[in-house]
Amino acid sequence: MAKIEAHGSSVQNIVEGCGVFQNRVKALLAEKGISDIDPGKWYDLEVVLAVTEELAKSVGPNVLVEIGKYAPKNAQFPPEINSFEKALLSLDIAYKMNHRNGNIGEYKVQQEDLKTFKVICDTPYPSKFNLGLLRGLARKFNSLVRIEEEGSARGGAFTVRV
Repeated sequence: MAKIEAHGSSVQNIVEGCGVFQNRVKALLAEKGISDIDPGKWYDLEVVLAVTEELAKSVGPNVLVEIGKYAPKNAQFPPEINSFEKALLSLDIAYKMNHRNGNIGEYKVQQEDLKTFKVICDTPYPSKFNLGLLRGLARKFNSLVRIEEEGSARGGAFTVRV
């Protein structure tokens, strides 16, 4: 069975999202055989997640929020994705463009009314990362949102109000 892989650009975003801990993350990745990250290659997601988990244990879980906030910063979106709401509704498509093989999970987004969305993150990424991802998406599209953590889905569950 093939291992789940993350696109190199996603791995690079994780490294850059670590801020002052970039060198530490690069060293941890190198210990596991990932030294020069090529944005066009694919990398074992299990290894990448183990490194971020190790970093979170040593510097605190909020680093996962920061990494998640960085994820959408350099992401390219089609021209029709020009708002937070549209980006949120296409989150699963973007996720599947950057991950492959095995059961990679999904982002389920349900619009409850004009301003309320339920987001179920059934992915290998931790809840703190997904909280940061939602915050980063809001920042990218200059949207003021309120995000409430709701439950214990594998990667977290959130209610997002715009």
